[in-house]
Amino acid sequence: MNKPPRFWRFIRSRSGRGFLVHLSLCAALSAAVGYGFHYFSVNWFKEHKGNEEIAALRLVDAFVTDYSGVRSQFGEAAPVPASFRAHAIDAFNKQNGNNSEFRLASVGRPGRQILTPPTDAQMARTIEAFAATPNPKPKSETVDVNGELMFRTIYPTIAQEQSCVNCHNVLQPDKARWNLHDLMGAFVIDVPIASFLHAVMWQSTGIGLGLFLALALAGLTISLIHFRQLEALDASAAKLGRTQKFLDTIIENMPLSVAVKDARNRCYVLINRTAEAIFGIARGDLIGRRGRDLSDMETVDPLFPLADEALRTRDLQTIAERTVHTRNGTRILTTRNLSIPDETGEQRYLLSLSEDITERKEAEARIEHMAQHDALTDLPNRAAFVQRLTRVIDAAGESEESFAVLSIDLDGFKEVNDTFGHAIGDDLLREVARQLRGLAGEACLARLGDDEFMLITPNGDHPALAEILAERLRSAIVADREASGQHPHIGISIGIAIFPADGIDATTLLNNADSALYRAKAAGGGKTRFFEIEMDNRLRERRAIQHELSAAIERNELRLHYQPLARIDGEVIGFEALVRWRNPQRGMVSPATFIPVAEQSGLVMQIGEWVLREACREAAGWLHPLQIAINLSPIQFRDGDLPGLVHSVLLETGLAPRRLELEITEGVLIEDFDRGLAILRRLKALGVGIAMDDFGTGYSSLSYLQSFPFDKIKIDQSFISNVKSNPQSAAIVRAVIGLAHGLELPVLAEGVETKAQLDFLAAESCDEVQGYLIGRPHPILEYSGLTGCHGATQAKQFSA
Repeated sequence: MNKPPRFWRFIRSRSGRGFLVHLSLCAALSAAVGYGFHYFSVNWFKEHKGNEEIAALRLVDAFVTDYSGVRSQFGEAAPVPASFRAHAIDAFNKQNGNNSEFRLASVGRPGRQILTPPTDAQMARTIEAFAATPNPKPKSETVDVNGELMFRTIYPTIAQEQSCVNCHNVLQPDKARWNLHDLMGAFVIDVPIASFLHAVMWQSTGIGLGLFLALALAGLTISLIHFRQLEALDASAAKLGRTQKFLDTIIENMPLSVAVKDARNRCYVLINRTAEAIFGIARGDLIGRRGRDLSDMETVDPLFPLADEALRTRDLQTIAERTVHTRNGTRILTTRNLSIPDETGEQRYLLSLSEDITERKEAEARIEHMAQHDALTDLPNRAAFVQRLTRVIDAAGESEESFAVLSIDLDGFKEVNDTFGHAIGDDLLREVARQLRGLAGEACLARLGDDEFMLITPNGDHPALAEILAERLRSAIVADREASGQHPHIGISIGIAIFPADGIDATTLLNNADSALYRAKAAGGGKTRFFEIEMDNRLRERRAIQHELSAAIERNELRLHYQPLARIDGEVIGFEALVRWRNPQRGMVSPATFIPVAEQSGLVMQIGEWVLREACREAAGWLHPLQIAINLSPIQFRDGDLPGLVHSVLLETGLAPRRLELEITEGVLIEDFDRGLAILRRLKALGVGIAMDDFGTGYSSLSYLQSFPFDKIKIDQSFISNVKSNPQSAAIVRAVIGLAHGLELPVLAEGVETKAQLDFLAAESCDEVQGYLIGRPHPILEYSGLTGCHGATQAKQFSA
């Protein structure tokens, strides 16, 4: 809502209403003052002007009287007093002129006048009134004479000299006789008063208006000051109200229990909503009352724990954690008490702030549990297991006892995930964990990740006890089990390390148990193996190779060798790039040794990118546009952006995409079929060729041919090496070639080492061959004649 203008706020305020009343009073007072000034000015004029004129007429009368006393001295020719008076007045009027505001006249009685009669009826009536009065007095009045307002003063003239009487009687023989002391007429002075009244009116109006404006301005100033003060007070009150409301809202909605007591009478003064919720109380039952007056003191007592101590010490009192039983259940609270003094320093209030940390403590407990336990099986995780193992080692070392560490891995679990899905795999892990927990008894069981479990056996006669427990676990797990309606089949392999024979610290025991497990898995799975010193040596060797391989990548020790790919008639159509590693100390390290290490450690990502870039760069420089084939690891499909890498390398090196052939194994699709298939389609869209390597060695190769249009099939050398001696191998090779031709796919046979093998393949219409018979892997300089580089003039051909 918009705020009204300031003028209307002022008018509607107490100051504005008071100002309007003030204006009314000012108007009345100013009118009264103006009227009074006018009234008193006119009266003053009449009084003083009349007195002045009467005094002047008296002087004239006295002069005439004096003249009558000395007239005889002027001789008989001197005029009588009456004539002298008339002539003197006429001379005075002539001297002043017609424009003078002062008119003096000597007027006779009506009907008896000698020269000048009354000028108007009012004058005649006034003079006649003098005649009827025993002792007439002069009279002043305002009269309208021919439309002109006059101030008139009439002074009665009495015949006081016989000579005057005689003179009048002589001059008026036909009229009534004059007698001594008769009223002869009057002196009259007329003064125009209109201009004076006009001036007085304007003065009165000016005085009234000026007074009104002065008083109004003073009133307005005072009213505005008062209005500003009121607005300031209202603003302060509104601000105070908003602040109070804000504080009330904050206190009411604080996530802390806020309670205040009067320190003198111990009555509850304030309790907020959070306090009601935490303690299950109603503030209406407490405000204004003391705790001891309530029937349920146990409910409200926790509001102010150790209140007396807080009042006594006058310091902030903190209670870190306390368990409180409320109507809403058991809660864990932290409380702070503080006594608040008044202006005299006396304790006035007691404030208690309590925070409900129940959920936080429960969350901390859950987080701590989650930090120490596996989310899927709720078994202890690796960190918790290592801590437990360290404590067991310390205890066993002091008591000189023995225990075993079992490393347990599920056989076939990866196939369960690939076949039934990860949801079934998770259900299976939970079921196995439940069963292992039941069989382990007092032993500490933990899940370290994926399908790997660890177990610490109790102290006892080892390794016999460990072997018995391992056999019990293996026998119980090796069975079909139902998981979400499915019946996956799995087994377990177990590796065992004994304390202290196989290690006296946690790291050594875990590594040695893993080594034993690795040996059990290598033996075909479903086995139990104890740690042997040779295992440790092999593990150390693998770790050394991993470390040296990482350094080799940084030192650029890797090299590419190229093995020719030829048509069945011997024409070389390309090369397969094969990575080689010459270690300064070990010499030439076999790919079969370092490639698995690279895949397990993740180094295969760096190696694969280097091989791809180096091989494409080399092939782009050949004069003859031969193909270049490169093996890809399933790890490269799982991590990173392989299509983006291939695209960038092709752009960087300038190699035509049709010359690049990428070889994959079915492992690419087994790990994550949908993701692998999507990546293959993106690679195919770049224009490169996709070949299925080691065809026939996996169990899903045929189904993958139906899912993706491969450009070539490569028969694994394990079948080629036995085609002349093993009818089954020959049948498989024959069937694969027929299948490929049925799908209109070219077939390449790997590992061709003899003329007999080549003849067999030619007879079966195999399209392409690769092997020692065609050419061994060598640096590309060895094949400069085929690539057209370094002055070579002719391509080498191999005849059938």
